[in-house]
Amino acid sequence: MTYYEYYIIFLALIFCGYACYTDIKTQKIRNICSFGLLYAGVLSQFMAWFLGTTTPLYITGLFLGSGIVAFALYWFGIFSPGDSKLFWGLCLILPPPLFRLLSGFISFPPLILTLNIVIPYTIGIVVFLLFKFVFIGHNLRIISSSIIPNLKKEILLMQIFNLLLLVGIGSTISYLAGFLAWEINRPLQIGLVLTTFTLVRTLLSNIPKNTTYYAVIGFACIWISLKVSASISGFIYSFAIFLGIYFFIFIIAKQLVLGLAMLLVKDIDIANLQIGMIPAEQIVQTKDQDGRISYEKRQATFSSGITDNLIITPSATGLSKETITELKKLADQGAFTKYGNQIKIQPDICFAPVITVGVLLTILCQGPFYLQFIQLF
Repeated sequence: MTYYEYYIIFLALIFCGYACYTDIKTQKIRNICSFGLLYAGVLSQFMAWFLGTTTPLYITGLFLGSGIVAFALYWFGIFSPGDSKLFWGLCLILPPPLFRLLSGFISFPPLILTLNIVIPYTIGIVVFLLFKFVFIGHNLRIISSSIIPNLKKEILLMQIFNLLLLVGIGSTISYLAGFLAWEINRPLQIGLVLTTFTLVRTLLSNIPKNTTYYAVIGFACIWISLKVSASISGFIYSFAIFLGIYFFIFIIAKQLVLGLAMLLVKDIDIANLQIGMIPAEQIVQTKDQDGRISYEKRQATFSSGITDNLIITPSATGLSKETITELKKLADQGAFTKYGNQIKIQPDICFAPVITVGVLLTILCQGPFYLQFIQLF
């Protein structure tokens, strides 16, 4: 790489350092940092075009692609708006020659940066939670509280429906890959299926849930799976694979992580809630057969699809002034007396340092860090 490209990398690290400073000090990333990085990133891409290291088509794809990924990370509650803009700007400012040793889809900067942020962070937080889990008491209580609530009839039926949906999406993607003669490796295929599954569940969350809804979608998923499979045995084999993936990720791993994550949350009196606090649970309005309204706490889930009568749910933007006012009003009416007028709040996590670690891994490894790790063995 040239001295100019090293200068661009150094500039990106300066922006990361300033973002870390403001995020740790004020829990916010100033717009002058995030928008300044976006501006510098766009200018660096045009300069790369001038130097002949990229093309207008690539710049357009990078700008739109990184923006979509940044918005998705915000939409799914992983990043705050400031984190998303910081991520977007970093995808644009990193010089294309940094990834010259890579090719294909894996050379796309938003994908590389996402992998280098999410994977180390996930490994670190799970190891930390497991460490705390081993050295505290009431371990069996935490496990039972994570698993037993999910053995209800309604939840089990929902799990079966989600499994059919996952099988249908996986079959559809396999059919499209074969039709387009697209050679896709197994890890990327699984990642694509899981991503599509999450997006489809989010899109379907606004549709009223009734018997017709479950019957139509469930039948369509089974029909597509049978149509794609060459034989019944092939269908059973594919179904078994997706069953294993779904059971491990969406039941075992999810409930374990959610149960362990409860070790980090703290109970806050509703009267002491502040704007921006992030809930660690859901509060849903329910109505019994007599028409009496009550409020029920539920464990937070990933892409739960629950939207009806939802009072609060974990969100990267945190509690708003209006939501806090509504919660205080309900607490005064005795709606949360059985919960001690408290809700669980997630700890404040500054993601700017986490993103900075991902940038450093990207620069040092010139791609996904695990590729360098694999070469050691």
